[in-house]
Amino acid sequence: MSLFNAISSARSGLIATQSAIDVASRNIANASVEGYTRKVQTNSTRVIDGRAGAVKVEEVTRNVNAQLQRDVREQTSVVEKLTIIEDFLSRLELDFGRPEDNSSVSSKITELKKAFQALATNPDQSTAQNDVIRAAEEVALALNGLSSSIQALRAEADQRIADSVEIVNEALQNIESLNNEIGARKTLGESTADLEDQRDVWIQKLSEQMDIKSFERPDGRIAILTGDSQFLLDQEAVTLTFTASNVVAAGSAVNDVLLDNGFLTPFAVTSSFSGGTLSGLVEIRDTLMPRAQDQLDSLAFELAQQFDALTVGATTADLDLFTDAADAIPGASAGFSAVIQVRSTLVGADLRDGIGGTFTSSGASDSSLPLAIINMFDTKQAYVAVTGLNTTSSTLEEFSAEFISYQANQAADYDSQLNFQDQVRGLLEERLNDESGVNLDEELASLIQLEAAFAASARVLSSVQQALDELLSVVR
Repeated sequence: MSLFNAISSARSGLIATQSAIDVASRNIANASVEGYTRKVQTNSTRVIDGRAGAVKVEEVTRNVNAQLQRDVREQTSVVEKLTIIEDFLSRLELDFGRPEDNSSVSSKITELKKAFQALATNPDQSTAQNDVIRAAEEVALALNGLSSSIQALRAEADQRIADSVEIVNEALQNIESLNNEIGARKTLGESTADLEDQRDVWIQKLSEQMDIKSFERPDGRIAILTGDSQFLLDQEAVTLTFTASNVVAAGSAVNDVLLDNGFLTPFAVTSSFSGGTLSGLVEIRDTLMPRAQDQLDSLAFELAQQFDALTVGATTADLDLFTDAADAIPGASAGFSAVIQVRSTLVGADLRDGIGGTFTSSGASDSSLPLAIINMFDTKQAYVAVTGLNTTSSTLEEFSAEFISYQANQAADYDSQLNFQDQVRGLLEERLNDESGVNLDEELASLIQLEAAFAASARVLSSVQQALDELLSVVR
């Protein structure tokens, strides 16, 4: 090897080593930065006239397991959906309480039964009669309050869908911008590793909001689709639009999330989401809260219906303790629990004598009607079918307790799912970080090796310099 070839080789070695040192230093400096992945400096041999002549520095690349990265995104969508649902159901459970809580509707119904038991002992006392009316009003107010809580949570979910859509649009716009920069740099043969890290951060944020699919084009750009394969981004990003409802009530219509791709009329994609915060909010608004409302309406309906007309011996007594029960068929009249109330014309004597039917009270001390009501409380009966509840055979108290227990069990089930899925995500993220993240110990060890390689190349240059100096002295 000639002296000049030695100089060229040593110089290229210095350049390659310095570049690798720079990359290792960047890895160490950015180890704690969100989304940063370990960068790798690769080198190759430059061949001149069929012989290895120098070191060629290749572009900096990332060390990323693409499949593991996709797994993390998919699991993130699952966890974020469960997180938002668990949050809403936990708050709903707090409003509903436990069957034994004094504030629960189940407890209020039990208190109404106790008030009738006291009335049966003293049917002519106005105090006992007023206690029944107050207990009935407490039941109605509890039902009204729960209905209001359900619709408030549903309205909140509707509003937060709008927030989620804004985040999705922001993420898509940023991914599109980074796509364009990456494509341009790829054309020039420049490294795109840092830009790809930035893009991955936005893709991760997008996966938190919704489940997505993605694939990379030959030019380095990423195409993104919804879980059911609607394009969100190819050459250009689409726009999602959503208008939150001004009023959200039982049975009221709510708006869809629309996709505008610029060449078709915007179309609904609400059903396209099966993961992420957006999917969770839609499920809360359109499925979980309406189901709770249906169950509550069914309870209110059954309660009102049982107090419309009662069998007293061989006769029938009309009482109409609550209003409008006859027209409030669950499913046909959504939201009855929001409007149920004690009949405004009710007087204490009605609780003993009734207001119609074939039953006739024998006098102020006749406890036949209150006793019939107590018997009704204790009789198992079938109810109008409603999702999630046993409607084949239960007492009013059992039916109301089961209704509350359903909410608690549902919240506990989602909490259990969330804990499990979050652990799975944690394991996947740990694996991804182990493979793609920066290991400070490894980077520091690499720096030591690179410094030694740099020193070796420098010694070669120094030796060549010394040889050239000696050669020049001989020539002189």
